[in-house]
Amino acid sequence: MGLPLGAAEVGAVLYGQEMTYNPDDPTWLNRDRFILSAGHGSMFVYAWLNLAGYALPMEEVKNFRQHHSMTPGHPEFPNSEHNTPGIESTTGPLGQGVSNAVGMAASEKMAAGRFNTKDHKIFDHHVFALCGDGCLQEGVSHETACFAAHEKLDNLIVLYDANDVTLDKMADYTQSEDVGARYEAIGWDVVTIDGHDLNAVSKAIIDAKAANNGKPKMIICKTVIVKGIEEIEGTNVAHGEGGVKYVDGARKALCLPEEKWFVSKDTRSFFNDVKAKNMKTYNAWQKTYKAWQSANPENAKILADGVAKKTPSPTEMMAGIPPMESPAEATRVSGAKIINNIAAAVPTYISGSADLHAPPATTSTTAATSAPARTRRTPGATCTTASASTPWAPS
Repeated sequence: MGLPLGAAEVGAVLYGQEMTYNPDDPTWLNRDRFILSAGHGSMFVYAWLNLAGYALPMEEVKNFRQHHSMTPGHPEFPNSEHNTPGIESTTGPLGQGVSNAVGMAASEKMAAGRFNTKDHKIFDHHVFALCGDGCLQEGVSHETACFAAHEKLDNLIVLYDANDVTLDKMADYTQSEDVGARYEAIGWDVVTIDGHDLNAVSKAIIDAKAANNGKPKMIICKTVIVKGIEEIEGTNVAHGEGGVKYVDGARKALCLPEEKWFVSKDTRSFFNDVKAKNMKTYNAWQKTYKAWQSANPENAKILADGVAKKTPSPTEMMAGIPPMESPAEATRVSGAKIINNIAAAVPTYISGSADLHAPPATTSTTAATSAPARTRRTPGATCTTASASTPWAPS
């Protein structure tokens, strides 16, 4: 309960004001994405999805952390068991969610560069991630943060729930760095706010969305963990279930009724209005999208196939690969032949290199973004981009 209460105002602004989404079409291509990188606070996102009108009924919210429920202990990307609409990414290991958000932001930039036209803009959404101290202590989040800055992903907005608490100790036992200074040094815009001030949260997000300056955004939200339960708020005891015995008293202090899962009629009405506002944006986009499809039939097919994950058969993709020059042919050369063949068959194919600008025998390419053209250096990937100016279609 620590993060859901401590970051409540952040969720209220995101889902109640600043994110564009359609709960009736949770996979809408141009929706804003939200990733709860601090996945241990999963009730945060489940509560907001329910309020926002996604197909996550209150009964499933009540089944929190139960086997086969739609509300597992960490958010899980919809699959055969946990089909929870509105969950964009499975987030268990700390730092993973921030890194996935970077990938989604890169995808949006590449899709915009490939598919947007002078007359029709079909990709212009933002990617939001909420993280904590643990996420930013992990090396993977720093690597991808450097990539995001280098690639000028100004559509990425990371909200840092800076409550100074880790699992079993206060954060100053395990860290002493200035996180904001580190992110500024690698090329992010950074602002620090009171995470419980709705106006401050709103202004910071509005400013971040408006600043198309080539810099990813970090909003450091200074918060009090499990705010509202006075006996343990602001302490590491609040990280787990230490506040359960104080819940009834806290509810009484907040003048809430005895009903444990109470949602006021005014709150439901408010989110109905939010949905109506977002539907206007959604319907306008659908008209633009249909016009774009008519004007750009070839790209429309490429995009549709990418979204549907439609690819030729392995036999088709492997056809025509040049034979090995000799039994001693280097694997990087053989691999390059395969990669280039796949790229020719799959227009949305993209790969990257962890340490080389252009490994031998692969096609050195640039991705179409608002950033200066360059071959992408992707952390953790194994080969260069093999298809010129082609994005991975957003899911």
